[in-house]
Amino acid sequence: MTIHILVVEDDEDFVVEIQGMLADLPGGCICHVARSRTEACAQLKAHFLDLVILDLKIPTLTGALDADPQHGLFVFNEIRTVAPGTPIFVLTGSPAEVHFREWLRHSQQIDIWSEGRKRGTFEFLRKLDVSQFSSIVTPIANAINGLDDVELSRGGIALSLAEERLIRIFAKKFHGVRCVVSKLGTGLSGARVLRLFVTNDQGVQVASAVAKIARSDVVRSECERYENYIARLSQASTPRKLATLEYGAYDLAGIFYGLAVGFDRSVFDVSKQEPGQCADIIRAIERATNPWVENVPQSRMTIKQFRQRLLRDESFMKIKEEFDLEWTTDIEERSIQARWACIHGDLHGCNILVSEANEISLIDYGDVADGPLSLDPVTLELSLLFHPDGVGPNDGWPTLEQAANWGSLDIYLVNCSYSVFVRGLREWALRAAAGSRDVAASAYSYLVRQLKYGDTDKELVITLLKGVKTFYDTET
Repeated sequence: MTIHILVVEDDEDFVVEIQGMLADLPGGCICHVARSRTEACAQLKAHFLDLVILDLKIPTLTGALDADPQHGLFVFNEIRTVAPGTPIFVLTGSPAEVHFREWLRHSQQIDIWSEGRKRGTFEFLRKLDVSQFSSIVTPIANAINGLDDVELSRGGIALSLAEERLIRIFAKKFHGVRCVVSKLGTGLSGARVLRLFVTNDQGVQVASAVAKIARSDVVRSECERYENYIARLSQASTPRKLATLEYGAYDLAGIFYGLAVGFDRSVFDVSKQEPGQCADIIRAIERATNPWVENVPQSRMTIKQFRQRLLRDESFMKIKEEFDLEWTTDIEERSIQARWACIHGDLHGCNILVSEANEISLIDYGDVADGPLSLDPVTLELSLLFHPDGVGPNDGWPTLEQAANWGSLDIYLVNCSYSVFVRGLREWALRAAAGSRDVAASAYSYLVRQLKYGDTDKELVITLLKGVKTFYDTET
């Protein structure tokens, strides 16, 4: 497996020497060279990188005479921002950089490529000791080359090089030699959510996991939410965390959850294939999240606070102007009774997996935080229409007339193949909420956010918003 390296060095003789050493690495090497701070920052953003070799004393521009360790420090910090999962190998020959050497001693020691040994995420070598360079980099190339021992069965899924790296690192961590990958969905943050089945050299399954692969900051945030909120729920309905991988994949990181065999369907799948089972599954979801909502008192909240849980003010103002939603000015300032506590926050149908026995497992915890308790069931209901993997407007349902009657289920659900699903979720929303206004506020917030996406049926969204407002006004 080819190793991808960026060499940041302005001494041409030293570049040639380094390139000669890299040319002999096992598996081959793609070597990019940057001779200044500006060129390094550009190269950093242009290529996937397994490793950066960084000389601290470089000029601002190629050929300039202002070489200084501060420019190398700038590139160092840029690497931590643009490619936080990429290890850095620092070369220096200047005694002025002694203080930086002290800083590097705080490097994390991690088994980056699941090779069975830990390495520093930052390494340090004086140029005077460059003869040791090959003996240090060759084992790294061997570790990366060893990831090729894992066979990936992609199932037609296009994976980036960074995604492949993470999946292979995870599989090798469990001594796997083959990994079958299937798609579960895409999060709002642009994260990839994948199902992984890992087997060893005897064909025995050693890991069944859900992987969320995203930017490092997204993964770190999810890890915090998992520890703070998900650990409070039953293990029967939430997968346990198997691993968090933050290095070895350039700008991506991954969090991996164990998932029992048999959870092969999403709630969307069940709603399409076995709609009669939806009522039982909805009750199972409600039971699973009870530890979050038990004994939660009511509080006074504005509808603006509901909307802010899903959509920031700056985005909302653009949507309000674009779609002429001046009527929202008044409704956003209204205060209503609400029940506010921990919620999933993105409970669409792909984030709930279902077993053959209709047991459920909640996944994707990137939006778990406090919010209106009615939002989860409302999200699940409306995601049927607006999530890419939902059913969308189906067989003429809902018509615009029905959408305008969102609050009246007897009208809204005429000729709807998913009426059991929608009724069950609306009933759950009302049980969770402090009242009908609470439910209307959650629906309003979800629908307003849909207007920021380019692929939503804007006419349907706006008509549903009118229906939600009518429901709110009727209940007032």
